[in-house]
Amino acid sequence: MPASDPSAAAAAADAASDEAVPPHAPPPPPPRPLSLASALPFWFYLAAAVSLLAILLPRISPSSSSPARLPPLLREHLASGSVLKLDPTPGLFAVTSRPAGGSPAHRVLILPGLAAGSFSFRHVLSALSSRGILAVALDLPGQGLSPSPPAAAAPPARASALREIMDRGIFHAFEHLVQTGEVPYQEEPAAPPAPSPHAPAESADAVARAVEALGVGPVHLVIHDSSLAAGIAFASANPGAVRSVTLVDATASLPAFPAAVFDVPVLGRLVLRVPALFRGLVRLCCARGMGAEESEAHRAAMRGEGRTHGVIEGWKAMNHSFQLGEWRGSSEEVRRLPMMVLWSGTWSDMWIDEGKKVAAALPDAKFVYHSGGRWPQVSMICDR
Repeated sequence: MPASDPSAAAAAADAASDEAVPPHAPPPPPPRPLSLASALPFWFYLAAAVSLLAILLPRISPSSSSPARLPPLLREHLASGSVLKLDPTPGLFAVTSRPAGGSPAHRVLILPGLAAGSFSFRHVLSALSSRGILAVALDLPGQGLSPSPPAAAAPPARASALREIMDRGIFHAFEHLVQTGEVPYQEEPAAPPAPSPHAPAESADAVARAVEALGVGPVHLVIHDSSLAAGIAFASANPGAVRSVTLVDATASLPAFPAAVFDVPVLGRLVLRVPALFRGLVRLCCARGMGAEESEAHRAAMRGEGRTHGVIEGWKAMNHSFQLGEWRGSSEEVRRLPMMVLWSGTWSDMWIDEGKKVAAALPDAKFVYHSGGRWPQVSMICDR
């Protein structure tokens, strides 16, 4: 039997492959682009999953909106303050921490930002009162534990000109024009909408009434986060009631709390109903070191009647065009106010750049970086 030749075997394999694949075989056709019909199943299953989640979510998640089931921390804070019955409405929730004895030499008024509420400043209040300072934290309309402002009344319905002509006839309209020389059935211009109770000017008016009701003026004003425009409006309208202004990571257009998330129906309900999601969102955007117990108190406060709506409306009513520099030079009373800015120097490069813009707009203000988050009253431990 002849010995096998490796080169002959390789040649035979090449010949077999040439026979299996014709030398002029056409290339495989290119893949066809996805059509709309092929994408429909994906969107169908996505919509079905979201709808199923929205239906099952109320059944599988616990509810804590009842006042009897408030977390202990929030229940304790609620008992430490009261809702001021202001005229006109809305009422505001206020917590006052008074020093142990004697008349306080200084009074501090704190205006928390979106969703932070007076609850987040409870340790700051006690720290100030231990130093002989009377401290007040005031929740803006619809924020924190303040009740929701009453909804604005809808304008009265007016019949349209076209409807009146159809009802009374076009000849009646022509006769009216010939006799009087006036065009009949002219629609009156629509009345301007009523200002939102969450708008800065309206919130400032409510703050002024609260300060008068509490009898704590004049005050050292502390403005946190998104309460900037409302606090500045209060200081401008009541210069005699303000001794100084301190801004704590305050901005007119970039609130720390992501209110836009809660304006998305399914997503907003999901975040509010699942404690881990809410805590993760707050730690990502506001205070990285927030614990589960404190996060649950903030979540319960937002789940109160109308509170989520108040946060969303407060976010929508923010004055994005507000300019600190223009306000600082607006009047002699404002220019004389001592100012301090406390800003996070560790949150992010973008936020540090925002702080530099504030420092440039207020060159005469004392600027101090802190090591906390955008809710430093939560992420930092107060000295006692």
